[in-house]
Amino acid sequence: MVEEYVEYAGRSEPRERWLRALPLIAAALIGVPFLVLAILFSLQIAQTANYIFDLGTSAWMATGLVLLSISGGLCVIAYLACLFIGSRRRTWKWRIWWAVATFLVAAILPLWWLFAGFFSSAQG
Repeated sequence: MVEEYVEYAGRSEPRERWLRALPLIAAALIGVPFLVLAILFSLQIAQTANYIFDLGTSAWMATGLVLLSISGGLCVIAYLACLFIGSRRRTWKWRIWWAVATFLVAAILPLWWLFAGFFSSAQG
């Protein structure tokens, strides 16, 4: 008796699926602390914006404060979108690029916070 192995389109072994998802899983796990920092940054800006609005401010300053206040939420939405799009790609190349994009989306706001000097002004 001859046994034949038939591979169906779109079906793969569970181990292979885990291996293909590994770049996205790693990017998601590494990006979570940065995402938490991004949300904390947005909350701090929102608390500061409340006082600045009470004092009176220009339209441009108000617009900038509102955008900074919602930037953490935008990072979360983009983070989830990158993970979703990356999970739908079949090749390694695209999965790795979407994993890099996932990490960058999570880390962009804390890195900007660091390089713009918010850490030094908050501590000193």
